[in-house]
Amino acid sequence: MSLTEQMVLSRIRRLTRRDLRHWMHEGWVRPAMGEAGPVFDEIDVARLRLLCDLRKDMALPSDALPVVLTLIDRLHETRRELRILVEALAEQPEEVRRTVISRLHTRAVRDSS
Repeated sequence: MSLTEQMVLSRIRRLTRRDLRHWMHEGWVRPAMGEAGPVFDEIDVARLRLLCDLRKDMALPSDALPVVLTLIDRLHETRRELRILVEALAEQPEEVRRTVISRLHTRAVRDSS
């Protein structure tokens, strides 16, 4: 679903136009650009809600936001990569899956010691 700036502001009541535009300027949210201006999708809305949580609810300083957002983005990318790895592993023969799982358990035990 494509949303205009006004639609986003209506959906996220605690978001101000000033904050929205500032966060877009900083590159913390990157909507697509349409003929009439920015066009937001559900991922953009989720990120804006996260920014509101971090900035308004948790009072995270503006200078800390880029660091936190980078860490969250890396975490999401790692989760995507792990999902792909799990899917690829599921397609392997049982012996290969058992070997990989065994190595993971061995490594986890060794690393926790």
